[in-house]
Amino acid sequence: MKSKDDMQQRLGLGLKNMYLSVLEEPLPDDMLALLDQLDDADDNGDKNDKNNGASRSGLNDQG
Repeated sequence: MKSKDDMQQRLGLGLKNMYLSVLEEPLPDDMLALLDQLDDADDNGDKNDKNNGASRSGLNDQG
């Protein structure tokens, strides 16, 4: 019979190998498209924040 430590070590190695194999799998095309859309939306949001930042700070100074 194997010790508890041996079984935990084997389980840990098995989980690590499974995790590494998942990391090596390519992302599906629809997931890549979604990430691109989110990235574009985030870029547009950053531009809008920079453009509106001056007017917001001006409102805060008056209040």
